[in-house]
Amino acid sequence: MIAVIHAYSRVNAGDGLLVDLTLERLARVGVTPEGCTIVALDAASFADLPHAVAVGTPGRAVDRDLLLAGAKGAGVLGGAVSPRLAAGAAAKVLADADAFVAVGGGYLRTGTRTNAVGTLVNHVPQLLAASRSAKPSIYLPQSIGPVDGPVGRIVVRGLRSVSSVHVRDDRSVAALDGLTNVTRTPDLAVLDVAERIDVGSVSAAAGDPVLVGRALGDAPDYAGRLLDLARRLGSVTWGVQAEGSVAKSDRTFYDDLAVTPDGRLLDLLAAGGTGPVVSVRLHGALQAVLAGVPAVHLGYERKSWGAYEDLGLGEYVHDARRFDPASVAAQVRALQADPTPFWSAVAARRPDLVALSDRLTEDLRSVT
Repeated sequence: MIAVIHAYSRVNAGDGLLVDLTLERLARVGVTPEGCTIVALDAASFADLPHAVAVGTPGRAVDRDLLLAGAKGAGVLGGAVSPRLAAGAAAKVLADADAFVAVGGGYLRTGTRTNAVGTLVNHVPQLLAASRSAKPSIYLPQSIGPVDGPVGRIVVRGLRSVSSVHVRDDRSVAALDGLTNVTRTPDLAVLDVAERIDVGSVSAAAGDPVLVGRALGDAPDYAGRLLDLARRLGSVTWGVQAEGSVAKSDRTFYDDLAVTPDGRLLDLLAAGGTGPVVSVRLHGALQAVLAGVPAVHLGYERKSWGAYEDLGLGEYVHDARRFDPASVAAQVRALQADPTPFWSAVAARRPDLVALSDRLTEDLRSVT
C-alpha cells in the first residue's frame, strides 16, 4: 500500500485537483487508487476514493480539534519509532506503508508562529514517518520554507532523509540549499496543462469575464481593487473555487463584498462560453487554462509566479495586494479581442514542460 501523505481537503477544488493529479501520476507507474491510502487533514472529503484516513486538523484555531490532532500526531510519531508503538488508523497506515508519496502542492513552512504550529501538528508526524522509514519516499512538487526555528530544523532534517524532494519555485530551492535530493520541478497542474492542452481548440474567450476571489490577510486595499476591476470590466461572473470552512470559503468572502456568486468555477467552465478568467486562486487560473480559457492570475504567494513563469505567462500574473485594476482590465479586454499571444506563449513552453513531466514520472517510478 502506498501512503499518499499531506493531503488537505476536496472542498477546496485546487487541493482536490492536486490529489487527483497525484493519483493520476501514480497510475502512470502502475499504482491504482485501490493501492493507495490518502492521509488527509479532511479525510471525509475524500470519501470518493477507496482508502482515506484522517490526521491533523484542517482548522487553524488553538482549540479542541488542535489538541486531538496533536494526539493523533503522537500516535504517528510512535509508529515512526516502531510499528508496535503506532496508535490510530493513520499511524498504522504510515507504519505499514510500502512507499510514501507526498501530494503535490503542499506547504511546509515555519516562518510564523501559526505556520510553525500547523506544520508541527499536521505535517511533521507524516514527514518523520516517511523519513524514518526504510521504505522509499518522494515529495511531489511543493513550496517549502521558510524553515526557521526549531520546527524548521526538524523539517529540514526530515527532508534530508526523504528519497527525492521536488519543489515548484526558486525560493524553495534556496530555502533547502545544501540538500542534495532537491529538484526544481513545475507544479503538477502546470505539467498537466502542458501535456493536455490543445492550443488548436481553445476558447475564443469573447464572453463575459469570470472573477474568482478569495480572502487575503494583510491587504487592506485588495477588496477595493477587486471591486474596481469588476466595475471596469462591466458585466462579470463571479466564480467559487473553495467552499470549505466559513473562514476559508470564497462564498464568505463574497458575502463580505456584497457580491452574489454565480456558481462553482468548474461548472462555469464546463458550461462554456465564458470570457477570460481572473483568478486570485492559482489552481483556479490553471483549471481555466486547462479548459481552454485564458486566465490572468492575481498572485499572493510565490507558487503563483513559479507556475505562470514556468508556463511562459509571466506577464499575466500580478500581485493581488498591489495590482492596478486598469492594467488588468486592459489585459482582459485584449484577451477577449485576441487570445493568440497567450496561447502562443504556452505552446512555446510545452516541449520543455513535457520533458520535465517525463523526468518526474521516472523519478516516481524509481521509488514506488
